[in-house]
Amino acid sequence: MARLISRPDGLGLVSIEPLSGPRAVNAGQNQSISGFVQSVAGAFGLWRFRFAFHAMRGAEFRQYRKWITALHGGANATRWPFCDPDAITFQEAGVDASNFEIATGQPWSNGEPWSNDQNWATSRPNIAVAEDAAKDATIVKLADSFWGHQLDGGDYLGFFPFHFGLYLVTEVISAGTYRIWPPLRKAITTDDFATLNPTLALRLEGEDAASAGRGLVVADTLQITMIEVLDYDVRKYFAD
Repeated sequence: MARLISRPDGLGLVSIEPLSGPRAVNAGQNQSISGFVQSVAGAFGLWRFRFAFHAMRGAEFRQYRKWITALHGGANATRWPFCDPDAITFQEAGVDASNFEIATGQPWSNGEPWSNDQNWATSRPNIAVAEDAAKDATIVKLADSFWGHQLDGGDYLGFFPFHFGLYLVTEVISAGTYRIWPPLRKAITTDDFATLNPTLALRLEGEDAASAGRGLVVADTLQITMIEVLDYDVRKYFAD
């Protein structure tokens, strides 16, 4: 059985390029006797991304090429925590902290950091799901807390626990009610939560979808093209 592996920590992304969006199957037009033209289409498709990384060498590059090799040209999949550089700010999401506090993290209640001198990392709040939605639904409702009623078209979100999927808000229907693309990869209930830090499952698009060239000084121009693995396929085929 195929494996689901984690990407190396700290990979330095320099660009994220979506290569596919909503597509249509059975698209076309119907014209009535009166001349009225109705367009019809069914949306489908998978996320497909090209990621480019900064120049690497030493231990960092060894971890990168280990990861690329372990993906076996698409036979295995990887967890991909999706970071949106254009997401709403921490303050807009309801975090009551300065930019300095966000950058440096929060200590324990006694003012002390962890034993490695690092603070707790700051994260945006999670939001409760306000209404159940079935798999393949395109409308979701979020509770009225923090950023739950603050999203706008173009925002990314996801759900947890145990939910692989990245969704883009395409329409704000009413406060806290959003139309999304793609359709839900897995049903959600009021026991679930929405997050601005979703996790996808991705695999290499093919054997030539990743570069790992090494120059004289560094490994540079590194990029990969990956395609989404659906949530139910992850659980059925990538369980090792």
